[in-house]
Amino acid sequence: MNKTILAAMSLFAFAACAAEAVANDGNGHRLTALERKAKLDSIVNQRAGGFIERPGSGKGAIAYVNCQTKAPKEWIDESIAYFKEMTKFNIVYEEGVFSIKEPKLPADVAIFIVDDENLPAMLVAPENRWAMVNIAVLAQEKRPVFFEQRTKKELSRAFAYLCGATASQYDRSLTRGMKSMAELDKNRDYELPMDVINRFWNYMKPLGVVPAERATYLKACQEGWAPAPTNDVQKSVWDKVHAIPDKPITIEFDPKKDK
Repeated sequence: MNKTILAAMSLFAFAACAAEAVANDGNGHRLTALERKAKLDSIVNQRAGGFIERPGSGKGAIAYVNCQTKAPKEWIDESIAYFKEMTKFNIVYEEGVFSIKEPKLPADVAIFIVDDENLPAMLVAPENRWAMVNIAVLAQEKRPVFFEQRTKKELSRAFAYLCGATASQYDRSLTRGMKSMAELDKNRDYELPMDVINRFWNYMKPLGVVPAERATYLKACQEGWAPAPTNDVQKSVWDKVHAIPDKPITIEFDPKKDK
């Protein structure tokens, strides 16, 4: 079996083991996307030198523009971290103001978080490249936990609508048709199914937003674009990939082939 097949099998086995390891906390508790990411990063750091981004990959940006004070910044930060991980887009946080007539976009596209009793819970303007989430409507829910969850869910819905994906094969997707906030409460969390997320990349490319290429240090070494190692694990990976084989391939002369 050649080295390429062995390397592919090894990488597949590593990915499968890592995916299984991060599915839960060991006690049957389902981890959130961000908890799974943190656990996977820890495993990859130990085994493959961590994740790195390919230089020059990733263009454009999506901005979350916070124009209100009722919803804590931490809720917005969590949404940003989630979509950064799931899409590999460059997503930034800004503070500013919102004008429905002439909103100023600090990036290629923007999600404005506002507090305006005269506006609905969400607005999306595709050709103008912005969406708006209105905390004034979400804050009508007086129970803090529900208010927090509604805010995070509505941010996910706004991101999906702005970035070109709504329909899903999953009946419980956050992007399904809804007639009330009570229907939003029935969803367990703010995560989106992968068939929605997978549509973002093609839609956002014409708008100038392209994801960063992210790979393990091991894969980057194998493909030849890894930077010099910065820690002992990466040095070990680097040395193994670039080591001269102790049993080089030899080609034996076959005189019969010359006849």
